[in-house]
Amino acid sequence: MSNTELIAEITKVLPQIGAAPESRITRMTPVSGGCISTAHIVETSDQKYFVKSHTADSFMTKQMCKSIFEAELHGLNALRHTHTIRVPQPLHVGDLSSGAFLILEYIPLTRLRDHRKLGHLLANLHLFEGPSQFGFDSNNYIGSTMQPNGWHDTWVHLLQERLQYQFDRAQFTGHMENMADKLIRRLTQFFKGLDIRPSLVHGDLWAGNCAADSSGEPVVFDPAVYWGHHEAELSIMRMFGGFTLDFYDAYHERIPRAPGFELRAQIYELYHTVNHYNMFGSGYLDQCQRLLERILQ
Repeated sequence: MSNTELIAEITKVLPQIGAAPESRITRMTPVSGGCISTAHIVETSDQKYFVKSHTADSFMTKQMCKSIFEAELHGLNALRHTHTIRVPQPLHVGDLSSGAFLILEYIPLTRLRDHRKLGHLLANLHLFEGPSQFGFDSNNYIGSTMQPNGWHDTWVHLLQERLQYQFDRAQFTGHMENMADKLIRRLTQFFKGLDIRPSLVHGDLWAGNCAADSSGEPVVFDPAVYWGHHEAELSIMRMFGGFTLDFYDAYHERIPRAPGFELRAQIYELYHTVNHYNMFGSGYLDQCQRLLERILQ
C-alpha cells in the first residue's frame, strides 16, 4: 500500500464524513505508537482526521484487516452511546487494494493527569444499563487475536469460551495443558455467591489506550468491547501499570470490591497473558505457568 493510494481513497469518502465539498488533503503526517496498524494525522483545508491503515501480510488477510477496523468502529460507537466517557468518533472503514483503513475524529491528546476523574467515568460506564446477557453483537479482536463474543446467560460461560479459545491457540502440553483444563472445569467456583450484572467494558484498557484531551478530560480508544464482568476491565490496567491509587480509589467509591476480587483478577490477567503468549511468543510462557499455579493452588 502506498500513501498515494491511501490519500486517494480518503479523498473519495471525505464528502461522506461531513467534509466540505471542496475539501482536499493538504498534509499527511505519520504517527508512532501502534503495534498493529500504521497511523497518520490527515489534514484537509478545513479539518483534521486520525487515520489507521493496515496492509495484509503472512499473518493477516485483507479481510481480517477490514474486520479489525469494523470491530473497532462498532466498539467505539457502543462506548459513545453510553455518554459516559469520551472516545474518538469513528467515521469510516474503507478498502485498500491489499488492506483497509479506518478514519476517526482527530482529538489532540496529552498525558492523562486526572486519574480520579477517569476512575469515576469508568465506573459510570460499567454501571450503564444494558442487555441481560453477556457478550456482544459480533466477535472482535484483542490485539490481533479474535475475541469470541457469543451471547451467554452467565458470565462464567462466556469466560470459559474465551479462555478455552486462548488455550486452544496456545497448544499447551503436559503440566500446562492439565492446569488449563482444570481451570476450565473449576471456573464456576471462583464466582460463587456473586451477582454479576453485564457491564460494557472497554476490554483493552492499558495505559497506552487512554489519554486526555486539551481540556484534561479523559479519552479512551482502541477498544475490544463486550458486555462482561466489570472486574475484568481492571486486570490489564494492573498488568502494565500506569494508573495511580487515585484512579482505583475513585472507581471503588462507586463500585466496591467484592470478596474474592484478587483471585479473580489473576484469572483475568491470565486471559491477557495467554493472549500475549499467542501473539508474541514464549517470553510469556513462564508468566502463564505462574498464574495458573497461583490460581489453582
